[in-house]
Amino acid sequence: MLAPRVLAQDIHFSQFFHTPLASSPGNIGAFDGDYRVHGIFRQQWRAVTEPYRTFGLGGDAANAFGKKGLGVGAWLFNDKAGDSRMNTFHFSLGGSYTLTPGGTEEHAVTLGAQVGLTSISITTDDLRFDAQYNGFYYDPNLATGESFARGSLVHPDVHAGAVYRFRPAHRQLIQVGLGFFNLTRPKIGFLNSPAVPLDMRTTFQLLTQFPVSERVDVLPMIQYMAQGRFKEFDLGATVRYVLVDRYTTVRAVRLGGYYRASDAGYVYAGVEYDDWTAGISYDVNVSDLVPASRNRGGIEISVTRVFRKQPIVPARFKACPHQL
Repeated sequence: MLAPRVLAQDIHFSQFFHTPLASSPGNIGAFDGDYRVHGIFRQQWRAVTEPYRTFGLGGDAANAFGKKGLGVGAWLFNDKAGDSRMNTFHFSLGGSYTLTPGGTEEHAVTLGAQVGLTSISITTDDLRFDAQYNGFYYDPNLATGESFARGSLVHPDVHAGAVYRFRPAHRQLIQVGLGFFNLTRPKIGFLNSPAVPLDMRTTFQLLTQFPVSERVDVLPMIQYMAQGRFKEFDLGATVRYVLVDRYTTVRAVRLGGYYRASDAGYVYAGVEYDDWTAGISYDVNVSDLVPASRNRGGIEISVTRVFRKQPIVPARFKACPHQL
């Protein structure tokens, strides 16, 4: 195993529309409510190798500390990948500020930033190297021929982003987001060779929603990410069927289909129950890895909860002036 140069990638999620703080710091505090908590779990490549498992958890607040437009949030994830059990743990804190041109909520622009730390570690016990093949078979007693300078490292992270939202009506939305990650380009390396700067990751998202009937909404979405020579493009749509939508009582089901270029197609199903939203998706691999994966990609589960201090409900009774 020769490793003169290491090419690293950030994690990604199929349900990018349910991981706002992983998509752009501009999403911090950009939601309808006071507080928001969301979690996601992803497992993939179980049919190929040691499963890759990723868990993420985020929380943010809108109009934080009583300051209109101020958002604060925290995001963490843990990712364990492959036979080396390469483990990546990240934690960041962020802030944002939302501008409302014209003084109305119809248009909003949110600017945000995140600062955090990432810890990366590997285990070489289950790895096999070229030098351990004696010409006939693999011999684990032979030296690996590799010199690992360290088994773990920690580096700082700085991210920035912006999001524009246009919501002309309750069930209508156009949202455009940009994210810029790894702005300081920290150096990554475990061998004695020089460490390699981590490429900056750029994200672009377009999320839309519009009703096509009294009970049916369509939510077309796209995401594009670029990091070094790696590119990712997701395209698809979700159909939302509204069972109940009256004041703070919301019941809806979701079903969607998406395609990640040259990699996988995936199906998504979700449910909304008042301030809860849950989703599940499954990737069907269509890349060059199909002979090994047999089209089996990964499963992903997400849960989001929004908290509101004062639910908006209609007044059932009004006091007469002489009773005041």
